[in-house]
Amino acid sequence: LSQDYNLSLSGGNGKIRYMVSGNVLDQEAVTINAKYGRYGLRVNLDSDIRKWLTLSAKVNASMTHSRNGAPNWFHILNFSPTMELRNPETGIYNNDPYNIGSGSNPYGVMTENYSDSYSYNLNSSLNLQFKIAKGLIFSVQGGVDYAHSPSYSFTSSKVAPGAVSGMSNSSNLHRYWQNTNNLSYNGTFSGHTLSATAVWEMSGTYDSSLSASGSNLSNESVGYWNIGNAAVRSESNSYSSSSLVSGIVRLGYDYGKRYFITASFRADGSSKFHDGHKWGMFPSAAVAWDIANESFMQDQHVVEQLKLRASYGVTGNEGISAYSTLGMLSAATYGWGTTTGYTGYWGNAFSTPDLTWEKTTQYDVGLDMTVAGVSITLDWFKKKTEDLLFQKQVPSYNGGGTFWVNQGKLDNTGVEFSLSAFPVKGSVIWETGFNAAYIENKVADLAGNDFILTANYSDLGGAMQIMKPGYPLGSFYVYQWKGFDDKGANLYLRKDGSLTTSPTSDDLVIKGHATPKWTLGWNNTLTWRRWTLNVFINAALDYDRLNISRFTTASMSGVSRFITLSDAYFHGWDHVQDKSQALYPSVTNTDNKSFANSNFWLEDASFVKLKNISLSYDIPRRVLKFAGLRLSVSAQDLFTFSGYSGMDPEVYSSYDGLDYGAYPVPRTYTFSVRFRF
Repeated sequence: LSQDYNLSLSGGNGKIRYMVSGNVLDQEAVTINAKYGRYGLRVNLDSDIRKWLTLSAKVNASMTHSRNGAPNWFHILNFSPTMELRNPETGIYNNDPYNIGSGSNPYGVMTENYSDSYSYNLNSSLNLQFKIAKGLIFSVQGGVDYAHSPSYSFTSSKVAPGAVSGMSNSSNLHRYWQNTNNLSYNGTFSGHTLSATAVWEMSGTYDSSLSASGSNLSNESVGYWNIGNAAVRSESNSYSSSSLVSGIVRLGYDYGKRYFITASFRADGSSKFHDGHKWGMFPSAAVAWDIANESFMQDQHVVEQLKLRASYGVTGNEGISAYSTLGMLSAATYGWGTTTGYTGYWGNAFSTPDLTWEKTTQYDVGLDMTVAGVSITLDWFKKKTEDLLFQKQVPSYNGGGTFWVNQGKLDNTGVEFSLSAFPVKGSVIWETGFNAAYIENKVADLAGNDFILTANYSDLGGAMQIMKPGYPLGSFYVYQWKGFDDKGANLYLRKDGSLTTSPTSDDLVIKGHATPKWTLGWNNTLTWRRWTLNVFINAALDYDRLNISRFTTASMSGVSRFITLSDAYFHGWDHVQDKSQALYPSVTNTDNKSFANSNFWLEDASFVKLKNISLSYDIPRRVLKFAGLRLSVSAQDLFTFSGYSGMDPEVYSSYDGLDYGAYPVPRTYTFSVRFRF
């Protein structure tokens, strides 16, 4: 259940304009004892102080509160529903005696444990615009972001036999400031239009954190509030800061609104890199020809717009943590055969003074066209990322640790298409918009590595994905399942082409990819008198999910000691009479082996969703006298059409493409009332 309240007030006169709005959101989750709240206030003020001076100020303050987080869906799906919930004498929740080999009772976790996370945010900016001369404007903007995020958690000893109680408190503080100085000129001379912009920008980021945790509480009644109750305690704090300086120049020219040329150059300096490597240089250029404005197009009335575009640009990425290029030491303790721990330090992150900016070069060719009221946009692009910020591992036999390098390459190529039109105009108005994007990505180089294994789950058998030159990011690394033997054991394809029930790591192959090649969206709005109907459909096609949730509920493997998926039981080898109809292996055959990283669990996750449908009715002010009124009802994620067997093909867990108890997008229904005074 969600309640969302919004109130806004705007007004002004010829010189001063203002807007004040407030928002309150109260949302209960689909799981028990979880909720989310948000409270916000926004103020915008624009004032023409003088003919040559304009002031704009914006303040946005908000507070959020999250009570408990997402539950452990792996435990929820696998815990036996028929077990006795808790010990009637001690009140302690029982472990699962039949299925889950480890882990606390999920219902006990949701009822006995609790956490509260808060976020207090303030974003403000002030802009002064000076009109120096005709077409010449200078603006100065300053902005400040402040965020304080305290969080508290408590774990009870009642969630499982032998569980240890605990608590934690943490506080994170984020501060950011920015100053932008912009000088721009726009002038037109006999059909020639010239624009020029120069920008100088500075910003700084400061982050600090403080945390304390304790376990084995002497008293659970005060929850997370008294760390003095903990027999074992630990504390930590941290601080980091970074700054960025940027200079930008841009020139634009067009002749007769037909021929357009734009060129720009950007230089960014980051404190994260060493001297001599702090600055990155990023040029860009674009040209366009608006054919529809040519004289030979003036006598026709079918083509309203016809513009060809081409562009080239380089962008940079400094996405590493502050101090990452410095040689960092980590503390370690060792007893040397005694009960006393002696502290020492080792280099786990090595200095990389030559590290610099990652660069992405993009080429784009596009077409904008409007024919008979139908607007079409078509773009082809190619992105090449080089000097990838890549963290390499030092072999354990060489001491271990990591260091950063500028190596590795990624390639992305794609086509984007959009269409908008009014197919029906009259008493009924139908507005439609469709967009589609096709994107292919692949790894071109991995800093000299032949491949890198990722998505490593030690409890499931190892790596689930692989990065390898020539293959897309998010490629899966799996065994090839080839049916069952005559005793119901899984058969897998070996490297030499033979079949086996016991494959080795040499038999793993690359299959599938986690990123959709096609993404589609179709938006429709129908208006009749005071009624408005909106329908939005989106889709993602040609991508895969490794359904680990299905593996854990259908395989007696690891901590999952029994089957909880009904389909795996009723269509299993041991249950069906006609073995050719079996969809799952035998659970009584001790030679059977099931692997999470098998294409048996790799599913096509393509989907089409009715993402939103809404119906509204407007009552004008002249009817109610005091205000205009809009009544609306809507539904989100109403229908999903997909062959994927998991709860939601659109979501994934910690790694892209892995459904390991991923929280589904809920179906929601909304009724709203809006007054306009």
